[in-house]
Amino acid sequence: MRYYIDTEFNGSGGQLLSIALVREDGAQFHEALHPHELIVPWVREHVMPQMDREPVDRATMVRKLQKFLRKDGGPFLFVADWPEDLAHFCALLIRDHGKRNDPMSLSCLLVHLPGFDTAAHSARPHNALADAIALKERVEANLRGAHAELSEHDLARLRVG
Repeated sequence: MRYYIDTEFNGSGGQLLSIALVREDGAQFHEALHPHELIVPWVREHVMPQMDREPVDRATMVRKLQKFLRKDGGPFLFVADWPEDLAHFCALLIRDHGKRNDPMSLSCLLVHLPGFDTAAHSARPHNALADAIALKERVEANLRGAHAELSEHDLARLRVG
């Protein structure tokens, strides 16, 4: 099953603020974290107004993510268009003093969509869920042949999962 990921974070290399996963069948996961850093001006202006979730602590987010992912037996393919999205997601697979979260048999794919800007195609730019939906719609359109932005290599990896 393909899962499309988008995150919002506090500037490059900053704290994760929210994450959304949209499964290819439309199932959704969306959570926000309490900020523990001084929010940078651009994020305060563009991202924080789009937060529509009551923040939770990291342990709660990890438990909710694990529960969401356990509904699917796999194989799991996590797709993003920005490296930090995958980095933040993978960090959430670690819990309780270095224990791993399920699923542990997974693949991640960082796709390159020339000319596509997730925020520009999102119903609510800089809202993790709306941006993940926009990414899903664009990649799935590429798989159907409605767009031709993805390389044959990426298309093959998406089809195999």
